Amino acid sequence: MKLPSPPGLPVLGHLPQMRRDMPGFLLSTAREYGPVCCFRLGPTNMILVVDPALVHEMLVKRASEFRKSPRTGKMISVHLGSGLVSLEGEVHRGHRRVIQPAMHTARIASYGDIMVSHARQRVSSWSPGARVEVVAEMADLALRIVADSLFTASSDPSLLKAVHDFAHSINEYLLSFGLHPSWLPSGLNRRRRASIARIDELGYELIRRRRAGSDGADLLNLLVSTELSDVEIRDELMTMFFAGHETSASALAWAFYELSEHPSIAGSVVGELEAVLGERDPAMADLPHLPYLGSVVKETLRRWPPGWLFDRTPVMPLSIGGYDFRPGQILYFSPYVIHQDPSYWDSPQEFRPSRFAPGAEIAREAYLPFGDGPRMCVGNRFAEAEIALVLAVVLRRVRLARVSDGPVVAEGQATIRPKGGLLMTVSTG
Repeated sequence: MKLPSPPGLPVLGHLPQMRRDMPGFLLSTAREYGPVCCFRLGPTNMILVVDPALVHEMLVKRASEFRKSPRTGKMISVHLGSGLVSLEGEVHRGHRRVIQPAMHTARIASYGDIMVSHARQRVSSWSPGARVEVVAEMADLALRIVADSLFTASSDPSLLKAVHDFAHSINEYLLSFGLHPSWLPSGLNRRRRASIARIDELGYELIRRRRAGSDGADLLNLLVSTELSDVEIRDELMTMFFAGHETSASALAWAFYELSEHPSIAGSVVGELEAVLGERDPAMADLPHLPYLGSVVKETLRRWPPGWLFDRTPVMPLSIGGYDFRPGQILYFSPYVIHQDPSYWDSPQEFRPSRFAPGAEIAREAYLPFGDGPRMCVGNRFAEAEIALVLAVVLRRVRLARVSDGPVVAEGQATIRPKGGLLMTVSTG
């Protein structure tokens, strides 16, 4: 079956549209050409699959028949090596088993005080009337929380700066769509090599110090207690540093954006917080008693899913839903597009936390902010708890309002984030 495709340029295909607005391009392509269609990235054909039932079939029921595409694996491994995001098969399952105890619900509960403490310090650094760039602020806050919770390393400013530079280099490289030759003597490649060299130096030193006998029950101690090599630990360390703060940071930025656009919703969250918490700070144990806050978190993740785009390629010829796929074909899935499917979501572009009110029925296949199946993000519970606690701390103390009333454009990098940042004014009362 020949799949429909929007018209593209002879050599570049749809690269110009994707560089300009990749989330918007995928959304408009799916709306016009259907939930299974084609587009071209330069000379390479891609298949966009955003039918929720088909995606569920591929990611959950027949997950073993797919793997990440070699193209994406190569792009990821340039920075992250062979970490959980890029591994496949039994090796992936083995690494996941090592990491999962640090992400167990009981262990996450112990991170609550760390999340609240860092959020309180962050909001205390904002003066009334100050303008803060919320994307950058949340990236730094989320990185400190991950560093402290999982690696007990938030007090090392050189490591934090190196991870920030490393994350910037990853996003810059991803925006090149892997079409930028690594041998080219360009600024992008110089920055990439410098950021990797610096993160390797500091990462391996952190591993050496921990192997020397530091006590603790964090993720790094779990990793060094296994038979993983220093290289494998470095790769998992950097994967968790990067993915562990990028997802929460982008979601928090979007949450503050949506709440500034919907003051009545923000008021309802604050009212719930005051009723449940009084004058005290939130704790992990409070989250089940803050259902409206939880609905705001879930609706933010629906509207702006951190894991907004990923791919698979079949490992064998197969047929699903009347479509035939063969090895080597690259299938793109986009939760960002799926979450705006009007057949599952009423007025999907509206921010409406009531969709997730207690007792509401949500189709599993239509809601996958962290992916689904055996490769679902291992840190999804950590991220959801972090987002809720940070919102609770900040909203009880200040209000954030956008400086500009112009449109905010989504930019697709490793996560989906406001293009050019998000400048907001701090106020109290």
